[in-house]
Amino acid sequence: MKAEPDRPRKGDKSRSDTASSQIAYSQGLQAYRAASYETAVELFTQAIQIDPKNPKLYDARASAYDKLGKLQEALIDAREVIKLLPTSHKGYLRAGRLLKQGKKYANAEKLVSHGLEKVPKKDEKGISELEGELASIQALRSRAEFCPFSNLPLEIFVEIISIATAPPPSSRYTINEIPRSRPPRSNPLVNLMRVSRNWCRVIKGSPQLWQTLRLDGIINAKNAVKKTRIYLQRALGQGEDSSSNGRNIGRSIVKHKVLEGDTTARGIQRIIFTAAQDIPSPAFTSILEQLQEAGVTSTLREVVLSFVDGSLTTISNEREASIATELLVFLHSHSQTCLVSLSICTGGRCYPAFDLTSIYLAFPRLESFNIWGSTTSNFVSNLRAPFLHNANSISEDTEDDASHSDVEEPPLPPPTNARNLTVTGSVLVADISCRLSSFPRLESLELDLIGGSIVWDLLSTPNLSKFYAVIYGESHTLSLPVPDLASSWAKLQHLKLGGAKYLPGRFLNHAISLDLSFHHLTSLDLSFSSLSTRHLALFDSRTQAPHLETLNLASTTTGPTESALVLPQLDSLKSLDVSHTLWTNDETIRDLVKKCSKLEKLAVVGNAFITGRPVMELVLARKPPRVEGDEGGTRFSEMTELKLEGCDKLETAAVEWLKKNTKPGVVKFQFIDPADRRKGRWDRGFLS
Repeated sequence: MKAEPDRPRKGDKSRSDTASSQIAYSQGLQAYRAASYETAVELFTQAIQIDPKNPKLYDARASAYDKLGKLQEALIDAREVIKLLPTSHKGYLRAGRLLKQGKKYANAEKLVSHGLEKVPKKDEKGISELEGELASIQALRSRAEFCPFSNLPLEIFVEIISIATAPPPSSRYTINEIPRSRPPRSNPLVNLMRVSRNWCRVIKGSPQLWQTLRLDGIINAKNAVKKTRIYLQRALGQGEDSSSNGRNIGRSIVKHKVLEGDTTARGIQRIIFTAAQDIPSPAFTSILEQLQEAGVTSTLREVVLSFVDGSLTTISNEREASIATELLVFLHSHSQTCLVSLSICTGGRCYPAFDLTSIYLAFPRLESFNIWGSTTSNFVSNLRAPFLHNANSISEDTEDDASHSDVEEPPLPPPTNARNLTVTGSVLVADISCRLSSFPRLESLELDLIGGSIVWDLLSTPNLSKFYAVIYGESHTLSLPVPDLASSWAKLQHLKLGGAKYLPGRFLNHAISLDLSFHHLTSLDLSFSSLSTRHLALFDSRTQAPHLETLNLASTTTGPTESALVLPQLDSLKSLDVSHTLWTNDETIRDLVKKCSKLEKLAVVGNAFITGRPVMELVLARKPPRVEGDEGGTRFSEMTELKLEGCDKLETAAVEWLKKNTKPGVVKFQFIDPADRRKGRWDRGFLS
């Protein structure tokens, strides 16, 4: 009879697996000590596959993973050690250290504290190590969670948040500065409320942080009324009630909520409507009703109504006039004595058919009135309000009165509180002149309109700091006397002239005859003007304009007797724009090296006469001197912007040199060969 082979017994197989696991573990330890951590992980994994219930193997692999920087894998193995040995301190200790290394201090503190509860008291060494680790974690957590704001008084903290979330100036919502951004604008207060619960509580409970209400016809198309209610509640210091419909926000609450010694005005002080034509009519009316019922119309100081970034259709254009009229009537009825600033911005051309003086008389405290429009639009926005003096009605009344010889002339309007007046993108304003006597405090005047005779008197306003006059319609200005420039330009900081062909030259010639000086002037814009070297010499830094920093001569032309303009000495100039000019040549650029020693920005876009050499000389001249001991360091030019698009005579080698000697992004150059355009090849060759 044939003998059967001996079968391995169960105990023999277990001993064999244990031996294999031990061999892999020992080899893994050798690889770990030799800093071959990946090999160690592989060997420990083999050992675990053989003996998956051995906590020692998981602890060893967790250590190897830790050395490799794989904290997540190491933490999984450390938690497996805790699962297999819940009363041993080793798993808790390693897991806590891994969480601490990953800066998960709260989780690490919770896990080590749990380990102190599970480890027996007789394990004094383990308890001691866990307590030391817990103290280390708590110290790190305290430092990580420390915020410098935590030591500030509440009033200073709120003031800092108020400054950080302050709204942009009204000019931010003009046609030139469209507020729409992608993605949609975020609310800075909402972002700050997400920092912590304490921040959220403080911000919600600080009425002065909610005094600016921004409503957008696209972003807030569905929740404009709800947002208004929430802002009113917080601006008045009330608790939020989700069941409130906004009808219970009354004047009495304002009186009872004012704290003793609290001088902070409560309520909405600033309202900004953007894309207003897209706000539904019922919602817009409801918003105004809520403002009235809440009693905040007496605290309203600034209103911005912008139609720039919304839909532009015939219907929306009609909506502009109705919304503007509704808002103006509302403000005149409820905020007449408190409104300080009013801005209306439209994507079309403006037609304010009222005397500009009357808007200031309608609001006695009004200091700034701004109308921004677009002269290139096909739409015309007719701005009217029944309480404003209509030009046509005044003219008709004057004709009727003229038939009666015994009727006295109407008295002059009283002085207004006007400090800023802006009318741009306008077709015509009222057919009666603005009286200089009505604007004795005017500091900023910005006009861009057709019909100069209407506002001609205002160009003599004394002590202006901002004088922008772009007036079209030559026949309206030729017969008028030159304004009193000696008074209106005495403290000038910003000057812009343009529009009618002879207007800038006429003003500058008169300034030359008066030998005017511009000791306060910092920015000058003469774009699209017909100039002479004699005109530019008026702003020489050595004698008349020592602080001029920005000069715009884009699209300017020369007078009949000159072929090129010679720039004066401009020692303080930092920015120069001579784009699209025929008089600019290589010698003009070379002159900048001597005459503009502080120049940082240069724009010569579309100039067909500029070559690379003069621009290279300018960049080289603006390089800082080499510092002793830094012989090998790269010295970039102090030029921060070079706009060279369309300069087709610039050599490729010159552009590459300019890029290497300026900081990244300074050189802006793009050229399309007309031959390539005709052939359909659109390789634009961006070199910046």
